[in-house]
Formats: sequence, structure tokens, C-alpha cells
Amino acid sequence: MIDMKKLVISMLLTGLVFCSFAAFAEPAPKIGYPTPILELANLEGKTVNLKNYAEAKPLILVFFASWSKSCQTEMADLQQLHANSKGNLKVLAVSFDKKIKNLSNYITKNSILFPILIDKKLSSLDKFQILILPTTFCINRQGIIEKIFVDYDDNVKKALIEWQKS
Repeated sequence: MIDMKKLVISMLLTGLVFCSFAAFAEPAPKIGYPTPILELANLEGKTVNLKNYAEAKPLILVFFASWSKSCQTEMADLQQLHANSKGNLKVLAVSFDKKIKNLSNYITKNSILFPILIDKKLSSLDKFQILILPTTFCINRQGIIEKIFVDYDDNVKKALIEWQKS
């Protein structure tokens, strides 16, 4: 009987601890809600705040790694979309590359002209619930997430083009 009491008490305490941690965890980003806070350094080492980007123009925010084939395809398409938008769209990328030299070479080789932020510590993985690369967010001028895409293919490409037109 005493062992059963200890078991029940330990289960209740464990549940309480997990609930306490969950209360402090940031909620997962959702369509129709503001983006989580994001402050990371760019390639020049200057800290950039996502809020500065989302309020000026619609924003495509992509989380990527330069070594991923699907990320490479999306980055090329985003560069083209960015160039063709005539300044009506911003694109911002967050790289999970560990080696800045490899990332810089990739950006130069592929003529990526939109800003790249670096997340070597992977701090945005939890904030943005990134499980697969690339993961892409479409954010309106008010900083509200309108679309979320996981991975990249022709359907995502078409959806990004349509969203940019709207």
C-alpha cells in the first residue's frame, strides 16, 4: 500500500514538473499568429531582428542548410522570386551551416543577394519548430504567419509565387 502511494505521488510530481516546463516553453508558430522573436547575426556579424523585416513588406523566411539539395533548389528559386519582385517582397534566410566559409562560398557561387542570418547554435529550431529543412514561412506586413511549408518541391514553388502575388 505504501509503495502504491509513493508511485502515485511520484507520478503526480512528474506531471507537475512537465506542466511547469511546458508553461515556459514558447508556443509553436501557427498560421494566423505572430512570428516568434528571432535575433541572429548576419554574415557581417551584425545582429538582425526579424521584426525589422516583417513590418516593411511581405516576407518569406526560410530555414536552410547549404549542403541540402532541396534547400539549394529553393534558395535558387527564392533568389529568382526576390529579383523579380521589384522590391515588393523581402526574403530572409536562416542558415544552420556550421562552417561559415562553406556558406559564404555557396552564397557567392549561387549569387544569393537576399540577407542570410546564421544560427550556429540552432537556437531557432525550437522557436520555429523546425524538423525538416527547408522550412519556409510566409509572413505578412503585420508580422502574422500566413503560410508554412515543410520541405520543397514544385507545389511549394507555385504556392510561394501565388502568395507573393496576393
